[in-house]
Amino acid sequence: MGNGVSNPAVTRRSLLCSCCGLAAWTFANGFLSGPAHAADADPELNAFFANAFARQAAKSPEMRTALGLPGDQRAWDDLSDASLAANDAELKADLARLRRDFPDAKLLPEGRLNKKLWEYQTEEALASARWRGNYYPADHFNGRHGDLIDTLTTYHPIRDKLGAQTWLARVDSIDQPVGQLITALQVRAERGVIPPRFSVEKALVAIRNVLTGRPFDPSAGEETALLTGFRRKVEALDLPTAEKTALISQAESLLSTRFAPSWNRLATTMEALLAKADDRDGVWKLPDGDAYYQWCLSRHTTLPLNPVEVHELGLTEVKRIHAEMETIKDKVGFKGDLQAFNQFLRTDKRFYFTDDDAGHDAYLKGANLILDRVKAVLDGQFNLKPKAPLVVQRFERYREASETIARYGQPAADGSRPGIYYVNLSNMKEMPIWQMEVLAFHEGIPGHHMQIALAQEATGLPEFRRHDFHTAYVEGWGLYSERLPKELGFYADPYSDFGRLTFALWRALRLVMDTGIHAKRWTRAQAIDYFVANSAFTREVAEREVDRYIVYPGQACAYYIGMRKILELRESARKKLGTRFDIKRFHDTILGNGSVPLSVLEQVVTGWVKGV
Repeated sequence: MGNGVSNPAVTRRSLLCSCCGLAAWTFANGFLSGPAHAADADPELNAFFANAFARQAAKSPEMRTALGLPGDQRAWDDLSDASLAANDAELKADLARLRRDFPDAKLLPEGRLNKKLWEYQTEEALASARWRGNYYPADHFNGRHGDLIDTLTTYHPIRDKLGAQTWLARVDSIDQPVGQLITALQVRAERGVIPPRFSVEKALVAIRNVLTGRPFDPSAGEETALLTGFRRKVEALDLPTAEKTALISQAESLLSTRFAPSWNRLATTMEALLAKADDRDGVWKLPDGDAYYQWCLSRHTTLPLNPVEVHELGLTEVKRIHAEMETIKDKVGFKGDLQAFNQFLRTDKRFYFTDDDAGHDAYLKGANLILDRVKAVLDGQFNLKPKAPLVVQRFERYREASETIARYGQPAADGSRPGIYYVNLSNMKEMPIWQMEVLAFHEGIPGHHMQIALAQEATGLPEFRRHDFHTAYVEGWGLYSERLPKELGFYADPYSDFGRLTFALWRALRLVMDTGIHAKRWTRAQAIDYFVANSAFTREVAEREVDRYIVYPGQACAYYIGMRKILELRESARKKLGTRFDIKRFHDTILGNGSVPLSVLEQVVTGWVKGV
């Protein structure tokens, strides 16, 4: 994404994310070769998957809320050590049963693929248990504190009185998840697992910001976002006025008496953490830090890469993209070197909307116009298109300062919530006009919305595959989606085309910076200076991005690795098929199986090519 997929299941380290004509692809001789209906194949195996997913959903009310699944919405997930250990034990038992009761020889080709993907997902979850103590439970970019607020403000459905009552029940029981988070922070701190000082500072600001506005501060001019969101949804319900008033009054009371004390305890805990934090940035500082980073890198890229080769690839690609940028600089007649051109793009007022309501509205309208234009050409590239709508909206104010420049939020599986392309308008100098096209293509269409919404709507896939998330696949598709419109006539303005290259360069720079920070022990300042010196991004954006890489090791490398794999598979298929190559069928093959590891994606495309 420009910068991240917003998915509470992902930030909790558990899971992520009907198409007309969508079907799974069968395996023939180990490779996918044609369409079939998963529901008709290996019914006992599918029942195993359905039962395992249902048990997981039954234990995770937050997952049900995030994905729009049925079931009670009033509780919070139990993330205590005892509960996590019990979940690990259940996964091990399920994995043993899968291998015992469903040998490959007795499965249809499609069933073998489903089994392979379930094994991959489960083995990854079990492997992550080793490193659970190295995760930062709360930092400025990810963390349980953000999940809780996202659930209350964005994901919790309030479509009737029961929805409002279950929201109130969650506020009333906020002590449970906040208490578990506080314990996790304290236990990690005893082992020296503390985010760098800057990250704790930013997280503390975001936590305190939640408590601004009424009813937390009775003298404030505005309400807190928690109360405003609840009020707006309740007032839209078909209920007597007296009942709406009573629900809103309950919300005010519970926020004051239950939520505020709990959240203040969290803020106090973060203050104590800040006193212990230092300025060491890489995860090399953590227990078995080098091995932890290698695991993070392999987990996110879904390939057995090592930091040295990823770093060198980044340096090579940065040099190549710089050469393409020089061509555009010369085309627009700029006199000066690339760094001077970057400075021109950062500072010339023609490239920015004003930082006021009019400028904010103009950006949102422009983003919608770009998406409308690209929707008009989808028929020539895709047979499969999502049913879920996509909306563009600004980040909530309380978290805008610590957010990246944009993010995608998945729709609800039951259709109650659209896909959301969030943009950060807190500082319009970070949102240049020449980056509007590339950002909209990545986060929206044909990027994350096409891929994630299609996966959720795929009736031919088992439930667990419809919500699976592999960073290299999801973000690789997002980066590929920045490039594809260039082939369709977009980026006609050379400055906008430079924006496209800026984003490609950004992801190549990430290969260098992520490995530099976590494997080569670069400092935060060193990484920021490298980013600014080699790109047109402002120092503010560079700081925001580097801060993200520091607390989210390995993730930023997956974008470029995934995009390269998709392009490699496309060119290989084009060469092998010649005139029989069909770009629409290629795209449907990439998207029609949900999120998969890159090694499996290669098998999927190879099978399609053999079947053409």
